Amino acid sequence: MKNSLPKASIPQLVTFTLLAMGCHIQISLNITRLRARYSQALIDQQVALLTSDVQQQLIDWEHTFSRFDETSALMRLNNNTDQWTTVSAELFAVLQSAIYFVAKTQGLVTPTLLNSICAAGYKQSFETLPKPPLVAKQASTIGLATDSSQCLQRPRLTSSSNEYRRNSSKHSSNTDDNSSHQYIERIQLRLLANGEHQVYLPTGMALDLNGYVKGWCAMQLAEQISKSHDYPMPCLVDMGGDIAIGVVDDQDINKPIVWGIAVAKAQLNTTAQVDNQQDEDVAILAISSGAVATSGQDYRRWWHGDQWQHHLIDPDKNAPVVSDVLTATVVATDTLTAEVYAKYCVLLGVKQAMAWLKQHHIAALLIATDNQVIASAAILPKLVQPNLVQPNLIAS
Repeated sequence: MKNSLPKASIPQLVTFTLLAMGCHIQISLNITRLRARYSQALIDQQVALLTSDVQQQLIDWEHTFSRFDETSALMRLNNNTDQWTTVSAELFAVLQSAIYFVAKTQGLVTPTLLNSICAAGYKQSFETLPKPPLVAKQASTIGLATDSSQCLQRPRLTSSSNEYRRNSSKHSSNTDDNSSHQYIERIQLRLLANGEHQVYLPTGMALDLNGYVKGWCAMQLAEQISKSHDYPMPCLVDMGGDIAIGVVDDQDINKPIVWGIAVAKAQLNTTAQVDNQQDEDVAILAISSGAVATSGQDYRRWWHGDQWQHHLIDPDKNAPVVSDVLTATVVATDTLTAEVYAKYCVLLGVKQAMAWLKQHHIAALLIATDNQVIASAAILPKLVQPNLVQPNLIAS
């Protein structure tokens, strides 16, 4: 997914890009209000300062959340199980959100899968993972389902965490004992009277917060730029496909700033194919607030164990999920929620995902492994070019 925005050559917009936390980051600033009040020299100075501040913030967050840095706060927590560990407020907040969404997603989206993703070969930064120079075309489809009958089957539940726990207890008798380390209720969190945040992680459990962190960081940056900065600016923050919209406090609700966000055609990331791929859009969304996130099997793929692997783990099998959803794009009020729900749709498969989206009135676009584009009814008002989505593939 990419944002369909002009570059810095358009006077009212300034865009800068960064590479951090394992993804490409693009931040677009709407400087129209500033141009009416301040000189271009002052604006340029503030943009330069903001760029530097964002870079430092990303460095700090990476040192908190990276699972590839043994000195990070996350890895210190993972390496100190069976005891209470003091953590930062940021790590505490992201973990708290991750735990909240476990019941919301029937246990499918969980932060307790570090051991499983490492077993699939994802032990180092993505750009350094092995990708053979030439792979037969059919090899690139390993792990992709061609229809929903091949996807995991799990009954849809209410959002009650008690119901999820009862179901997971029954379900666990039919799964490998290795999955017992994933039970989220074994994690404990507490806030001490002195303001310290502490986490108790049981023996055998290891956390991977990467998906949650991208969404959380995107939203934090968008709110800081649009609300807390010395010169607040409307903005769009794109962290590797997790997009947050920053709205200034005094924005005229009758004249919202609308951002165009293009949902790109899904492309399998194999070395033999990527070089020849061209950007194609399957839809363009008009978003004035909130967030958009895309998750999928198409990009974060690598070669391990003589086959292609990807990063979306089925917690019941402790292995990359087999799904007929290639990518899912979800619109939500915040980026962390959008990211979790997009991942959930991929894990569910087309049939169950569309039923869940309809039940909860969630705006989403799914691209199936046969390249069909399927839209939930809730996303229709946000489509700028609905003709890009085939009418017969729009959910009622």
